[in-house]
Amino acid sequence: MTATEDERTAADDRAHTGVERVLVIAAHPDDIDFSCSGTVAVWTAAGVAVTYCLVTDGDAGGFDPAVPRSDIAGIRRAEQTAAAAVVGVSDLEFLGHPDGRLTVTLELRRDLARVIRQVRPDRVLVPQPVRDLRSMYGSHPDHTATGEAALCAVYPDARNPYAFPELAEAGYEAHTVG
Repeated sequence: MTATEDERTAADDRAHTGVERVLVIAAHPDDIDFSCSGTVAVWTAAGVAVTYCLVTDGDAGGFDPAVPRSDIAGIRRAEQTAAAAVVGVSDLEFLGHPDGRLTVTLELRRDLARVIRQVRPDRVLVPQPVRDLRSMYGSHPDHTATGEAALCAVYPDARNPYAFPELAEAGYEAHTVG
């Protein structure tokens, strides 16, 4: 029996795509919540394993002068961990790069390639790496840098066994995202 469009479920979609594992890469805690958490909830409900990779801890965020700056990163990590749990995600990787100061560097590309090699996802969801003048929030420099570095990490870095040989030496074998 074929499901009608109204009867289709996330599990039906998963059977069609064969996606077992997804890595979602974002610049800051809460970026995923605003951009794709609904999609993530559908995936996890269908049994897809989802991992979040947060490039920064969001330590430059928050505007309450009563909260010590030294507490912000921990608060943002805890908030992101709780929000991820609501949509079925328990695997989070925080890279700890400086919030508000991201650029596309070899170090960032290496760190993202390591996570891709570790998680071994079928798909990777990344921020758009280009500036959109219709959406300045979407064009935050940390978002565009994360998007570009993530695309470089997907190809060629994670799949090339000779890119960042220290990763292979540490046990992170090359992985090609499907």
